[in-house]
Amino acid sequence: MKKILFLIVLLNLCICNTLRAQAWYYNPLGFSPLELEAKNGFLLPAIAVGLCVLVTKHDTALANRLSFYNEGGTSWGYKYPYTTLYQNNTGINYHLRKWMSVGFELSVYVPRDSVNSTIGFAARPFARFYVFNKKKWRVYFESGVGIIYFTNRFPLPTTQDPRLGTHLNFDPKYGLGAEVNLDPKTSLLFGIRHAHVSNGDLDGVQRNPSFDSDGFFIGFSYQLVKSN
Repeated sequence: MKKILFLIVLLNLCICNTLRAQAWYYNPLGFSPLELEAKNGFLLPAIAVGLCVLVTKHDTALANRLSFYNEGGTSWGYKYPYTTLYQNNTGINYHLRKWMSVGFELSVYVPRDSVNSTIGFAARPFARFYVFNKKKWRVYFESGVGIIYFTNRFPLPTTQDPRLGTHLNFDPKYGLGAEVNLDPKTSLLFGIRHAHVSNGDLDGVQRNPSFDSDGFFIGFSYQLVKSN
């Protein structure tokens, strides 16, 4: 019951203002992308994790808390020039509760379109909340935000947006994922994800064209089992 209550609280924290008329891909998971980007992409999950840790009992019987993963994904921008974003993410995931974990990942971003051609290197903390956590499969909601450095400024100006992006940006991501056990230590990961790139207007809105995309990811997770 406590898990359900806190997942409801998390969802209520994330769902904010009613969206203006927009296409579905501006809001693929029922959240306005802007509400889980920049500081909110970090603060809201952090607050939810902190509350859950404080008011729920520590599970001393929970074993094999730590796992390592690698995943690749592709997402597609829905604003001109319709950038395709290729990603590779490598990280660790640590279960604080059976239904909640925190992690940290390093990523490589490769955006490609008729204007942009660069590579970005990112670091991002995140939280996962497991809506379903069965013995052989799990479904989770994930959100987090970190920083990313592009070798060339991103995004570059276009005929529809003359603003020039920056080398250093924030990289919020959120989505729904699933884990399916392949053997006692290895799981298949897959899911859908919204990826955003923005400098948070730190250099002013005139230097923040931003980038948004929706896509999928797939990969593998390896559980680091404790030795007896």
